[in-house]
Amino acid sequence: MVLISVLTGVVLVATVVFLSGRGWRQYTPAPLGAAPERGRSSVTALAENPTVWVLAFVAAVAVFGGATVAFVGGGVSESAVQLGGLVLLVGGGLVAVGYLFFGTFIAAKGRGLGNAAAAALGSWVLGLAFILIVVVKLMGLF
Repeated sequence: MVLISVLTGVVLVATVVFLSGRGWRQYTPAPLGAAPERGRSSVTALAENPTVWVLAFVAAVAVFGGATVAFVGGGVSESAVQLGGLVLLVGGGLVAVGYLFFGTFIAAKGRGLGNAAAAALGSWVLGLAFILIVVVKLMGLF
């Protein structure tokens, strides 16, 4: 049973490497002075604005910092400690899932894959991470 699991994992990793390595030579970056696309939404314009990213990062640091102080520090109620732990757990999980999925998605798109193939690859990476967590849990290491 362990041998079958290991072989399945090797096949999955080899498939991901094969799919992500295809066609990477076809990528051509846009020139620096390229005109913006017409019909962009305001959400897209906000997502491409560096100031919005800086403010979102500062807000995330403030939320995580406050939750850490509430979770670790003394002098707050038990419900604040529990809420701080919950915010850290959920926020950390969302950051990890977002990093894995969107990082894989953007990397796959940059290598010439379409939206559907890039989303499938990102979902596959999340599935592999979930399987890894289950295996570690079953082995008693977590």
